[in-house]
Amino acid sequence: MTGQVLVDSGAFKTRFETLAAKAQKSIYIQAMSFEGDSVGEWLIDTLIASPAKDVRLCLDSYSQFVINDRFIYSLGYFKDEAFRAEVKNTAAIVKKAREHGIKVKYTNPLGFLFLKYPHRNHKKMVVIDDEISFIGGLNFCEHNFEWHDMMVEMNSLDMASSLSNDFHRSVAENDQSTVNDLGDTKMYYLDGYRSKEIYKDIFKNIDGANESIQIFSPYVSDPLLTYTRNHKAEGVRLDIVSPGINNKNIFKAILTNELMKGYFNFYEYQGRMSHLKAILIDGKRLICGSSNFDFISYYFEEEVVMITDNQEIVQSFIDKISKPDLADSILKKSLGGKRSFFVPLLFAGISKLCHIVATIINVLQPKSKRNV
Repeated sequence: MTGQVLVDSGAFKTRFETLAAKAQKSIYIQAMSFEGDSVGEWLIDTLIASPAKDVRLCLDSYSQFVINDRFIYSLGYFKDEAFRAEVKNTAAIVKKAREHGIKVKYTNPLGFLFLKYPHRNHKKMVVIDDEISFIGGLNFCEHNFEWHDMMVEMNSLDMASSLSNDFHRSVAENDQSTVNDLGDTKMYYLDGYRSKEIYKDIFKNIDGANESIQIFSPYVSDPLLTYTRNHKAEGVRLDIVSPGINNKNIFKAILTNELMKGYFNFYEYQGRMSHLKAILIDGKRLICGSSNFDFISYYFEEEVVMITDNQEIVQSFIDKISKPDLADSILKKSLGGKRSFFVPLLFAGISKLCHIVATIINVLQPKSKRNV
């Protein structure tokens, strides 16, 4: 397998346009968020212009209710003309896509009274002509395209086949909780709490670190933080890189408390929101994909995670992400706040509630879809 890391939306956009224009057989795209702004319009126009015969777009139902991080059924919808226009344009460009033969599927309905809201399909992937594929963190909306992020491009028939199979299962709402071994790379298809045993396999990579662990995520939290604190070998350097500008401040509060425990070095990424998520082990193994390594992913969300020892991809990540992002970050001894007794209690309560809800959801699943 050959591959490279594409940094930020501009690099991905340029590469995708080139490949879409040459595609003959198929283009499959999956994302959680899709909006009727300039990015959504660009994607649909690019897909319509492609000669590919089978073009499919799989989106989470979240995008039918939340646009630009705002709930559609709110007072803001009636007060903000621009917001209403974006909501209407989202529906309009989806209709346009379908009229041009693009198959659009909204998966994971939110259910009666939004009872299924936590259970989102958070995967981001692209597969072109069953040969070239991408995974990473990009959603198709303006604010996400403005954030710091990455997509990993891979040229491999086996990888494309693995991702394509999972894509079709998502479309059919027959989601899997499994691992595909592709030689120097393993693909993990996760389904929240149903996959807790598979998450253990991912976390064990922390135990195997001999020199260093680098965690990149805006939302890193338990169970990964506690696992890392308890399982990393003595003398192994742990660096956490997370943005100073964060759209979810609860995670900054969590890191403020954790930093005071003294088991990691905190690098605050400067300048803009970083949505990038990855773990680098000893500069030799890369763990990346759609998972934020947070409690929401662990308990509820469907994710795709790659663990690879492919040195071309690992070195690309080091050169394009690890070194530059550390250089663009400030090493913080503290995050300015005092240690809070309230934050860990609140987070413990949230985690316990998530555990209970996830357990109930798992029990209500058909036996074939219960936790493995």
